[in-house]
Amino acid sequence: MREGLADDAALLARLRTGDTQAFEELVTTYQHRIFGVAFRMLGSGAEAEEIAQETFLRAHRALGEFRGEARLGTWLYAIASRLCLNRLAAASRRHEAPDETALHQQPAEGADAAAVLEQRELQAALHDAVAALPEERRIVVVLRDLEGLAYEEIAEALGLPLNTVRSRLHRARLDLKAKLERWLP
Repeated sequence: MREGLADDAALLARLRTGDTQAFEELVTTYQHRIFGVAFRMLGSGAEAEEIAQETFLRAHRALGEFRGEARLGTWLYAIASRLCLNRLAAASRRHEAPDETALHQQPAEGADAAAVLEQRELQAALHDAVAALPEERRIVVVLRDLEGLAYEEIAEALGLPLNTVRSRLHRARLDLKAKLERWLP
């Protein structure tokens, strides 16, 4: 058994006994990553917080059903991904502008203002390009390129065949390349 799975098995055993400290450990370990996935999918900090909370709530409720064959993180990504896709598909979803806090941050003292502006423009263009991807492509880009999950973990988290994950990721990267051509060397 891989070290990560062994660690997960120990944490899972503690979670199943109702150990509240184990649940706090789970949340502390994964909260930023789950929030990050939700934020990149939905573009809203408030919605990302809701999705992250709901992910951990559902995980807590379903601990007895989790067989431990996958990593806890993969299971949490699966829950968060489904919640995000459901939110995106909901007809009642509010149309809010994405959070733009990064665009309003002050540059570091002594930083080249032109370079800082160009970096912010690139980040905004990348954010917009990822946000414009169809949901099924966006989630694989977020999980692979931004969260660093292996193809197999993504396939497991999303319940997709491995070749489908690879195909969607390839198409998404082609879309992003076309949208970001002016930024490429």
